[in-house]
Amino acid sequence: MSIQAAKKYIEIPAPVVNQNGYLGHANIIPAGDHDLLGAEYVTNACAEGGLWTELCYSVDQQLCDPQTTPIPPVDGYKEFGKPELVEGEPFAVYDGNDCGLVALEDAMAGAEERLSFSEGRQVDEYISGWLEANTDQDLGELSIRETIMVMEDVASVLYGSYGVIHMHRSMAACARSQKLVFEDGAGGYETFLGTKVIPVANNTPGGIQDVYLTGRVSLIQGDVLSQVVPEVNRPDGTCDPQRALAERIYVPLVECMVVHATATCDPTIPAT
Repeated sequence: MSIQAAKKYIEIPAPVVNQNGYLGHANIIPAGDHDLLGAEYVTNACAEGGLWTELCYSVDQQLCDPQTTPIPPVDGYKEFGKPELVEGEPFAVYDGNDCGLVALEDAMAGAEERLSFSEGRQVDEYISGWLEANTDQDLGELSIRETIMVMEDVASVLYGSYGVIHMHRSMAACARSQKLVFEDGAGGYETFLGTKVIPVANNTPGGIQDVYLTGRVSLIQGDVLSQVVPEVNRPDGTCDPQRALAERIYVPLVECMVVHATATCDPTIPAT
């Protein structure tokens, strides 16, 4: 015969919020006025530039402009680029507290705490979907070793800064085990050549996974908005009570390129 004793409620501090994913490794920008309606800016980091080998100088020692020569130069006439426009649309993440056993003030605090633990996964999911919808180049199926190698080359041609490789956490663990990804000394991860690696949450784990290469990733981050959702009377006669809601708006901004590969871990490759 067992005796059911009343359990004592105790307080234990919440665990630390996981800092992987975009919230831990992207460029986070606090929102200003009207930023959360959508944002855009221009960057010259995608500049391709050009080569010119038929050099000449004018009398004042200035480089001649090949556009002024009557015969086209071997390298062709100069081509002029323009800044790349980077645009972002807003999205919101939220969490709520449906517990009617606590005071509304405590429910609001609980909703905000729940959001702090769940928003990173929701941001990862949204940006992963955005990358899939905005891919401009596909590299096909490669091993994670080959994926990183090819993406380093692509970034060196298309981007003048350090690129960003996005991979699921399990693939990042695989790459780390093969000594392809390293800690950067500041709490983040990078390749041997300094390309940033962002390990993101994955809702569909498996052996073959999507890996992306982009330029810099920025997130305009709004404040947490808390509110009470009023009670709702349903057509069937039931009633939902007041509930506490916490939400936050983000605007993602991704520079220059979205390159995709389908990568495998390739455990047969020794980690030497």
